[in-house]
Amino acid sequence: MKKNVKMIKLITPLIAFMLSIAFALPALSQPETIFSKKGKIHDQVIDAWESQFRSYYSAEIQKRLFGEGDVYVLYDVQIRGLQAFVEMTRRCKDVRQIAEIADILTPVLAALKPIPGSNNSSGWICSGGNICTAYGFLGKEVPLCSAQFLGLLGALATSISENIPVHQQTTELKTFVKAAFNTMAVQLDRWFTPGYFSSVDKKLQVTVANVKDKKSAYFFTDLDLWYLTVLSDLSELHKFGVQFATAEGVRAFESLQNKKDNIHKIFDLFLARTFLTRFSNGTRAEIDRGFWKYHFDNRYAGYTDTLPPVSWEPVNNGGWKMQTAVPLDSAYVARDAGWDISHSRRLVPALETFVKNRENIKKVWGYSNPAFDPVAIRKAYASQIVEKLWNGNLHFPLFSNLWSGDNGWYRVAYANQTGRQFAGYPPYGLTSSIPDGGYAVWGAFDPTLNTIFKNIFELSKTDKPEAKLFMAQYYSGLSYNTAKRSVNRFSFLSDMVGPPLLSTSTGKQ
Repeated sequence: MKKNVKMIKLITPLIAFMLSIAFALPALSQPETIFSKKGKIHDQVIDAWESQFRSYYSAEIQKRLFGEGDVYVLYDVQIRGLQAFVEMTRRCKDVRQIAEIADILTPVLAALKPIPGSNNSSGWICSGGNICTAYGFLGKEVPLCSAQFLGLLGALATSISENIPVHQQTTELKTFVKAAFNTMAVQLDRWFTPGYFSSVDKKLQVTVANVKDKKSAYFFTDLDLWYLTVLSDLSELHKFGVQFATAEGVRAFESLQNKKDNIHKIFDLFLARTFLTRFSNGTRAEIDRGFWKYHFDNRYAGYTDTLPPVSWEPVNNGGWKMQTAVPLDSAYVARDAGWDISHSRRLVPALETFVKNRENIKKVWGYSNPAFDPVAIRKAYASQIVEKLWNGNLHFPLFSNLWSGDNGWYRVAYANQTGRQFAGYPPYGLTSSIPDGGYAVWGAFDPTLNTIFKNIFELSKTDKPEAKLFMAQYYSGLSYNTAKRSVNRFSFLSDMVGPPLLSTSTGKQ
């Protein structure tokens, strides 16, 4: 078995190389597609929004949040395309669609409920849905869902402020922006407890050498990153002079002002956990390198064979029993393991707002660390994709599962305790997270990355059998289908669309 597996590992790259020579992409022979507001891709995205996704997101929120009490819809609408569309409409100044998104999200602000056992605090409380039921979250707030939604909320509120002058905003838009500003401040102030700041202090003292077990208390998490994203958006809205909707919002913002020293430490933690490495063409970055090496989801991160580590067999009572095909071995520990490339997509909206608001963060929160250079950091993360994650094949690009470049099995037997029969993500199994996770906007900062994303786009619409087989295996959600557009493709195309082209004759938009 091991000899066969090794032979497959040797043959697979060879086949990919031969295919890349034999089947050149349409991008190499067809006229360049215009990825701007003046181009057909932008038109396709707007058409998909109008014909399918505007009603899809509205229905999802109504069904899951208001019908089932499932707060995970707040997590899902952000990550499944809507953040990408918000940012596209910002870049392209699509004011009608910006207003339509606000109309869809406004009801969520009215869904805040008293938190059981709290001191008159309100939040989004889970009262239904598969995940809350399986993990015992019923009757509780799920902070990650709430914070992730606030990241989407802040992106939309700042986009409105940037693209629609106050005197042109409808009453509904003004109300939305004020309510968003208010909710962001109140929720963030409530989460910024002495206990949270104490955990940040402890994380700042920990080094990779201290990590000897799978304690998650060491991690820089996506929740920490969302807090910084919301703080950045708050600073921009404050700059625009947005007023709070309630006295509670005023008090919360004043309270946050009194927590500046601790807020600085959260930004410092982000810098401490952004590991920079010099290479011949510049600097590359990775997130939380080495801190996640013993994390349960990464226990097979160094195992790169094709045989799944686990499988399931039916048992007499009608259930299933998991069988371990590949026993755990210390050799499978990936010493540099940090975040995976799917969860790391939170870096995209975070760095976008940091770049816009570096000065506002300094003015509103007093953070002036000279090492906080979001433009350089963003470029370094983009370089990491090209230098460490990409397989080096322009025609058939693949990406390693972990931000460190490790490409073993990820999340083996994930959620098995809930009855899910999931073997895990094999090597390159998270590849589609790169194009549909928001990273496409980073193509503007790296020419190689830009070429990779354009070639993935061409692959998504080719009829060549070999390319279609490749897409079905690694990028199934990106394939072109006029009958039913996938959320992944909607997200990818939104990220590919840039601002309006400049006219070559007048130099004006």
